[in-house]
Amino acid sequence: MRAVEAGSRAAKAQHESWGAKNPRLMRPLTGTGGMEVALYVTDFDSMEDYGRFWDQVSASDWFTQLQSDVAAAFPDLRMADTIVMYDAIAD
Repeated sequence: MRAVEAGSRAAKAQHESWGAKNPRLMRPLTGTGGMEVALYVTDFDSMEDYGRFWDQVSASDWFTQLQSDVAAAFPDLRMADTIVMYDAIAD
């Protein structure tokens, strides 16, 4: 998990340059998965901003290399899910 933390820290500036706000790696203190779970969270002002971000990520050499490096170094590591959420009670 230390490598995931280091990689997430290193990716933060790149993600911000693509429009992500407040990138952070969240680790649960309680709940399902315990210390085996990490959630990389970013904020966007709109779904359009998220779409522009993801277009840049998925088209980048950075993402292709990341997938290759992670698969080689950590064959048991998996991305369990991508969750896109919105604040349903925002003013």
